[in-house]
Amino acid sequence: MVDYLDHVSADGDQLLVAARAAGLDAPVPSCPGWVVRDLLAHVWEVHAHKELIVRSRLQEPPGEQREPPADGELFVRYAAGLESLVTTLGAADPAVPVWTWSAPHQNVAFWRRRMAHETLIHRVDAELAAGWRSDVDDALAVDGIDEILVDMIAAAPPWAVVDTGERTVRVSAGDRSWTLQEAVLSGTSPLSGTTYERLPIAALGDGGEISTEVRGGGADLDLWLWGRGPLDAITVEGDPDGAAWLRELAAEDTQ
Repeated sequence: MVDYLDHVSADGDQLLVAARAAGLDAPVPSCPGWVVRDLLAHVWEVHAHKELIVRSRLQEPPGEQREPPADGELFVRYAAGLESLVTTLGAADPAVPVWTWSAPHQNVAFWRRRMAHETLIHRVDAELAAGWRSDVDDALAVDGIDEILVDMIAAAPPWAVVDTGERTVRVSAGDRSWTLQEAVLSGTSPLSGTTYERLPIAALGDGGEISTEVRGGGADLDLWLWGRGPLDAITVEGDPDGAAWLRELAAEDTQ
């Protein structure tokens, strides 16, 4: 079982080590247009945002973002924010209801998981800026693949009509596998009032003819889906366009 809080703490600490080593003005290769200053300010804001949601038991998203700390305070404020996030998440019952962007998962447990993966990916960003990359825990990475494929790419809201197509991609990491089918979403959101007509998405499948197989180690697949790892680190069999389609969908939900 993945201990999300341990990963938030450890990867958050390592992110800071890499950011200090790289320096605030170093480019972040995996985030075009960003330097380490932007990366650290982003993660600080994300951590503060989720800490507030959990600490205040918010049932709606918080308001406007805060101004990032000045350069002279950024490292210290980031470290303090990380500590506050870990403390607040650890003190809250995972089942406590709070707002999240995932309709099926409106509780603290969602943010424990989400912050573990958010912090891991941005730890990798900071390390790339510093010119190195340390190991990624395999169990966490496989769980990250599940999060992207199930909660992001294939998470159709309950009001949507989903029509599936012919392309089917199976993703495998170790003894875990996921089957996704090309699909389009239509409908009107009751919250925003936005109408969607044939919006490209994926739908979880349970079999049928597989047009593309995507296989690899947990870390390689997770980082590839997040745009932090190369395609040649994984194996693609069948229609190569299936892998490109999957990565294109992932790119819409990852940054």
